Parts: sequence; structure tokens; C-alpha cells
Amino acid sequence: MTRETASAATSPASCAARFAWGVLGLFLLVWTVLEAAKHTGLTIPFAVFGLLVPFLTRLAPGSAAVQRTLLRIWFPLAAMAICSAIPGPAGNTAAPFTFGTAWLTHIALRRAPGCGLRSS
Repeated sequence: MTRETASAATSPASCAARFAWGVLGLFLLVWTVLEAAKHTGLTIPFAVFGLLVPFLTRLAPGSAAVQRTLLRIWFPLAAMAICSAIPGPAGNTAAPFTFGTAWLTHIALRRAPGCGLRSS
């Protein structure tokens, strides 16, 4: 049983997925930094907070369940989609959008070395 688990962890599919998460994470990191530098103001603290959200959940009660929930990609994607759909000047939605990209960056860079969602 241990051999099956070990071979599944090093399968070519998992290596390709981890490589894809790494590439996506680096792309999102560059995008987050460029967005924060372009819009400045509140965008910079929102970007930093977005990167730290999963780390800050360790302070919450029931942190394992909260952290597993916050490591899903749907929450930052929803934040980014909502910010993109709001009409108006880009300055009004840049900070929440950058928060979403930073959060997604954290998730992608965390999954790249194989530290994804855990079942327990």
C-alpha cells in the first residue's frame, strides 16, 4: 500500500501538474506585483494581505477546516470575476482584484511543491 502511494506521488501526471502550478504561480506573482506597482495606494496592502490569508487562518479556531476552505481556487477566482464585472474606473476595483490574484498566487505556489489540499 505504501508503494502505491509513493508511485502515485511521483507519477508523470503529478509532476506535470506540479510544474503547471509552478508556472501559473510565477505568472500570477509577476502579475500581482505589476498590478500593485501600477495602481499603488490600497492595492499594495491588499496584495500583501492576499498572499498572507492562508497563513493568517492558523490563528482562527478550527483552523484546519478554515485553511482547507481558503485553499480552494474558487474563492479568489470569484473575487477576481466579481471585481472584473463591476463597471466603473479601474482604480475602484484594482485593490480587491489584486487581493484575488495574490490569494491565487499563494494557492498556486503552495500546490507547486505538492502541498495541496489535504483530506485530513
